[in-house]
This record gives sequence, structure tokens and C-alpha cells, in this order.
Amino acid sequence: MSATRILFFGLVPFLLMEGSHGAQVYRCTQPDGSVSFQQQACVNGGERIETGEAQPVWSSLRSGEKSLYKQYRKRDRERLQRKRQLAKNNARKKPGAAALRACWNKRKQLEAVRAKLRRGYSPAAGENLRRKRDNYEDYLRTFCP
Repeated sequence: MSATRILFFGLVPFLLMEGSHGAQVYRCTQPDGSVSFQQQACVNGGERIETGEAQPVWSSLRSGEKSLYKQYRKRDRERLQRKRQLAKNNARKKPGAAALRACWNKRKQLEAVRAKLRRGYSPAAGENLRRKRDNYEDYLRTFCP
């Protein structure tokens, strides 16, 4: 990816979050041919970019994406309820070797997800990683000693 695209896609989201009013952004071409974005007018007469008003996160999702997101959250809640119900039913049983092994595996998976979250991740993977982390933590709280 070119440096211009990295700069543009790295800078524009922060400019959109600035406030409820439209921010003034100028696209300036430097003498060496590189492009920069800044809040002050360009010395050599660059172009002004209209950013519009900042929108809340939900407004950026289309209706189909919103319903899909709600569907995922509902599915996760239902899974958690089923797991808790199973845990209540199995509370009197002593955990066997297979259950202890499953807990150990879940702990390893949880540590791997936490490591990815600490290292950094793409915006598209963030929600998925947080959902996995929450599911692993719920599993460990529910089933593991």
C-alpha cells in the first residue's frame, strides 16, 4: 500500500471523530510529490476537503449489518445461557480428566487471544477477538475450577 493511502486512511478516521462540526482538512502536495493532510491551508494552494459531520458508530452500519450484529449477539447470549444451564446440571459431578483437559485447552486459547489483543489487530478483527475472549472467560468461569 502506498504511503499516501496509509496516511489518508490513518488520518481520516481521527478527523471524523473530532467533533460534531465539520473539520477543515487540506490536502497538500509537497514539492517532492508526496501528499500530506493538515488543518492549516497549504502554502502552495492545496485543495480543501469537506469531512462533514462526525457520525456515531451505529450510523456507519447499514441496516443489514445492524441486524446481523444483533443476531450474533443474541446467538452468543443463547449459547452462554445453555452453557450455564449445563453447568448447573453438572454441578454435582466431579470433573474428570476430559473436563480438566478441556479447561486447560480453553486457558491456552484464551491466552492466545489475549496475546493478539496486546500485540495489536486490524479493526475488522477486533470485535471477533473480543467476542472470543469473552466466550473463553465465560466458559472458564462456568465449567472450570
